[in-house]
Amino acid sequence: MRRIAVTTCVVLTACAHGGDAPIANHGKAGPTSGVRAIDWQNRTYVLDELGPVTVKDGQAELAISDDNKAVSAGAGNGAYHVEPPLFADLDGDGVEDVVISSVLSTGGTGQFSDIRIYTMRAANIVELAAIPGGDRGDGGIRHVALDGNAVIVDRNVLAEGDGVCCASGSQRERWIWRSGELVEDVAARRARRP
Repeated sequence: MRRIAVTTCVVLTACAHGGDAPIANHGKAGPTSGVRAIDWQNRTYVLDELGPVTVKDGQAELAISDDNKAVSAGAGNGAYHVEPPLFADLDGDGVEDVVISSVLSTGGTGQFSDIRIYTMRAANIVELAAIPGGDRGDGGIRHVALDGNAVIVDRNVLAEGDGVCCASGSQRERWIWRSGELVEDVAARRARRP
């Protein structure tokens, strides 16, 4: 049984490096760390100028006040969604980090994606880096996964003739830690079509 598990792992890793989709790391394998002890699907996030939003099971309904702040709403016209966390030591310091992908809907047709990377330092959650997102139609993030210590992002890209809502294309990006920051490996970027 152990031999089958090891073989499967090797095959999946090979597919992740040369195939179409890298492997997402949702599981409990790998070293435990402070970031795994946080319930990322049930906590408060600070959304820049909108302020704090608390998610339950990865979801929060909200409204935007007249002073451009997020306020809790039982049946609000906006929402904030947090995907399950991905874990890897992205910066190579020996401490596991967490990748959090989210989407903010402010109540209209806009849906704004975002990726943030957090780590633990002195028992505190610290934002380590961010990968810019975009609106659902142009620059919005379709999918996030890990390939070793790289973050793989599939991003919506509008093609000529596309409506603002509906990108027909995407690009795959590879984000890596280099010289003390998370940067896109532009040479690895690939255009993709459905």
